[in-house]
Amino acid sequence: MTGSMTRRQFAQVTAGTVALGATTAVSAQQGPDYGGWFDGVANFDGTVDETGQDTVEITVGAQGNGGAFAFSPAAVRVSPGTEVVWTWTGEGGGHNVVSDGDGPLDSGGLVSEQGTTYSHTFESEGIYKYVCEPHKGLGMKGAVVVGAASGGSSGGGSTATATASGDSESSGGNATSGDGGRTGSASGPVTALAAVIAMAFFSPLAFAALMRRKAKQTDRRR
Repeated sequence: MTGSMTRRQFAQVTAGTVALGATTAVSAQQGPDYGGWFDGVANFDGTVDETGQDTVEITVGAQGNGGAFAFSPAAVRVSPGTEVVWTWTGEGGGHNVVSDGDGPLDSGGLVSEQGTTYSHTFESEGIYKYVCEPHKGLGMKGAVVVGAASGGSSGGGSTATATASGDSESSGGNATSGDGGRTGSASGPVTALAAVIAMAFFSPLAFAALMRRKAKQTDRRR
């Protein structure tokens, strides 16, 4: 029939829709729920996957948020036992690294000297949010995602070393994910994937029913 979609074309379109839906569901599962933490953070463009690395570096005073007021990368995912090292650029004035709420990160006072470092080894899974206190309002925020965490809070027991103040210290306590954590955040993508699969199964049946209806209408006209 001229201008009508054949069964083969219909199946191809359906298969493409299924693939797109499955890809979207998987991508949604990979992204942690930050609960709006990065709203207004100009340099945040997703979570950088550094899992499997022994040491990961984050720049303090990177360009972003209207000046040298950014952590780069803003969000990073690491494996438990990874040492994260924050390194100062010396730009943007004095910066520090402090947990948002009751967390293990505290680099001490404000530092503006280039090359200063502060390190923390994350042992427990969770989402660890932190800020530069004087520039939080400008969007100088960051997050370290440890393990497969997608929301909620993490336990303590990590070891930190602060070379910014010249002292070594151990930090326990709990790291929190902050506000807005969702329980069972993967349920949405799973439901979406199930809906796409169901559509792929029933679409050929709907196509066949449509073709039968058109055939009957043609017979009646004759």
